[in-house]
Amino acid sequence: MDLPFEIKPIRLDDPQLVAEALRIQLLAHQVEREWLDYPQLPLMWPDLAAVMACQDRVLGAFEGDVLRGVLVASQRQQGGWHIERTVVDPACFGDGWGYRLLNHLLADADEVSVDTAEVNAAAVALYHKAGFVLEQRWKVPDGLVLWRMVYQAGRVQPAVHLDANGWVREARQIPSPNCDAREGGVAELLVIHNISLPPYRYGGQAVEQLFTNSLNPDEDPFFASIQHLRVSAHFFIRRSGQLLQFVSVHQRAWHAGVSSWRGRERCNDFSIGIELEGCDFEPFADAQYQMLLALLRELRAQLPLCGMTGHEDIAPGRKTDPGPYFDWARVRREIDLPA
Repeated sequence: MDLPFEIKPIRLDDPQLVAEALRIQLLAHQVEREWLDYPQLPLMWPDLAAVMACQDRVLGAFEGDVLRGVLVASQRQQGGWHIERTVVDPACFGDGWGYRLLNHLLADADEVSVDTAEVNAAAVALYHKAGFVLEQRWKVPDGLVLWRMVYQAGRVQPAVHLDANGWVREARQIPSPNCDAREGGVAELLVIHNISLPPYRYGGQAVEQLFTNSLNPDEDPFFASIQHLRVSAHFFIRRSGQLLQFVSVHQRAWHAGVSSWRGRERCNDFSIGIELEGCDFEPFADAQYQMLLALLRELRAQLPLCGMTGHEDIAPGRKTDPGPYFDWARVRREIDLPA
């Protein structure tokens, strides 16, 4: 399978790759100086020799063989990582490369810090989206105001409560017309999915619009190919951990399609569908796992659940989600339900 993108360490002994990393940094640095109105913004790498001598962790975001962005992180004395710089080719601003780099670093880190200028609203928003919180504000001698932002895995401990009508009180409730009565069954199976609209892009309202039959085909070419679908899920968990609910757990959502579990066809009849904002090619966010686990605990306490599996397992060959990056071991350590 061709990867739509890949995040991996950059080989600093590859002259061509090092030259491209330097080029991207210089272009991004020029744009950032103008954004911040701060001409004295220091360069991370002034020349090729500085790149090749870098002792920090250097991650590259690749589209095919083309480098789109770079993240550099140093190890902190107290443990974890400090992000020295995240740079993206200005020609690709807004395409999600900064978030992909950040998400890859966070996947195996317990704590990460970063310093960013208060006026750099785009950077602050990116780190907030990934789960960072503001910790310390200070001003450097020449007047620039900086924020220290910190990410801690497992910081979020949400609580959810299912009411008698099958709706989670803490969820943002957006009723979908794409549902109906369960045919002779109750919810016994949890099915985990992933979704991103457009593909591999996060944020926006497209998933909500898909599940409520209001997707605008003019907003993206991909939308025209799925506008006709009538689908839904019970729950959708964004990268931030926000929980959305579209269908009561006592009704049948249209999430599984042609499917089979333990010899039983039509999994929609007896399952609950949970969509995670993500794709097959990168890790999910810690905040998503925190919300997912809280939701699963409540559902298990209130419903006669006896299994949990992935969309790929009930529709093999047709579906691949939630994909290889979903951490089944982490979930099953806390939610003891068989596949």
